[in-house]
Amino acid sequence: MNSKCRILNFIAGETVDQTPFMPIFMRFCAQYSKMKYRDFILDVDAHCKANIECARYFRSDWVNVMSDPYCELSAYGAEIEYLEDSLPIERHLLCQSIDDLGKIKILDFSEDFRSRGRIGQCARFKELCGDEQIIAGWVEGPVAEYCDLRGMGDAFLDFYDGPEKVKKAMEIILENAKNFITLQVKAGANCIGIGDAACSQIGRELYLEFGFDGEKMLIEHIHALGAVAKLHICGNTAAILPDMIKTEADIIDIDHLVKDMSPFIELLGDNQVFCGNIDPVSIIQNGTVQNIKEACRNAMLSAKGKLILSGGCEITPSTDYHNILAMHSALAI
Repeated sequence: MNSKCRILNFIAGETVDQTPFMPIFMRFCAQYSKMKYRDFILDVDAHCKANIECARYFRSDWVNVMSDPYCELSAYGAEIEYLEDSLPIERHLLCQSIDDLGKIKILDFSEDFRSRGRIGQCARFKELCGDEQIIAGWVEGPVAEYCDLRGMGDAFLDFYDGPEKVKKAMEIILENAKNFITLQVKAGANCIGIGDAACSQIGRELYLEFGFDGEKMLIEHIHALGAVAKLHICGNTAAILPDMIKTEADIIDIDHLVKDMSPFIELLGDNQVFCGNIDPVSIIQNGTVQNIKEACRNAMLSAKGKLILSGGCEITPSTDYHNILAMHSALAI
């Protein structure tokens, strides 16, 4: 790994030796380290070991706590089954109807094994990596967490049928997220990612009503704690990308469905950068070394020096190691 935290220097506008590299390793990471995915999720030492091994071998510039979107959901009391070697499954929605939103309470994260594990991962990364890497904690954004609690289809109906009830529930969701952020930063995270993927599915009007203000509040809290904020919304976010930039997130993830980043570059603040936007399947998983390098170079040109190179979303577990190394080989600036 690197002796200096390249991503932090890059965000600050300092000269770095190469474009930072920030691929999202989750299922791929567990497979690379030859461990069952349940262990990757639940075993603090196994998770951190796998992340560090991947960071070293593929020369990425971060380690993170990412594995699945159900960490906070576990703390709320949802029924989750952790399969041996696959993604976990939510077996029973906590809020079966909009009238169940009263089940959404202020949480004590010390009482939940998943939450304690995530905080423990931040602490373990800090112990093992010091200040040489971005150590990214993670929380779900307000729309994503509401969807986890209600189910996406019903959640979207609630936005129309009971918007005030939704907003009241989101106040609690956001308070919990802020508390969870604080615990992760205190444990060792110098970056917090906010995953709010459902926002790409609801259109700009509903994003502004239900997503934007909450994301901005979380980002302000992250900054107040001295950490940097990474906003991750999968899908085609072109319609809301100017608003995502206005949240003042330091790192704004761009999925491959946003075909051209160049029109949005001038909207970025001095200390904001994009992260992405290589197609994780058609290019990174299925492409040749030549088209991977070409796609990476085109993305960096499109972003005019304001890009951390990554896939638009998670690196698939079927991706050949040589394809990720090909991405890294395209980085020199």
